[in-house]
Amino acid sequence: MDIDAKDLEERWRTDAIGDLDLARHILKMGKHTRAMFFVHLALEKALKALVIRATGKTPPRIHNLLVLAERAGVALDDERQKFLSTMNHYQVAGRYLQIAASGIDSSDAIQDLKTAERTFEWLINL
Repeated sequence: MDIDAKDLEERWRTDAIGDLDLARHILKMGKHTRAMFFVHLALEKALKALVIRATGKTPPRIHNLLVLAERAGVALDDERQKFLSTMNHYQVAGRYLQIAASGIDSSDAIQDLKTAERTFEWLINL
């Protein structure tokens, strides 16, 4: 596929910013599972922008943040790796109702959003 990689990377990045903003609004509504789903989506899109930068190709249709980080060539420390793994759980919980996202209370969601914002900022600035 012949793509304008620079343009596509920027489109993914811009959409990621919008999804993170939406997650903030959803969290204010008290919808913790949905908010964390959109936090995951924002991180996923930020990583897919980096995959485009690294490969010059359309990113794969996968949702695993750890796999995307690897394909983008992003080196993760243990803390970020653990956090992205947690975010992967939220993505699955948001897609499949039979997988309970128990334990996502307001304080957990707020803390995870703050960590996601720092992680997101780091990814965007790579």
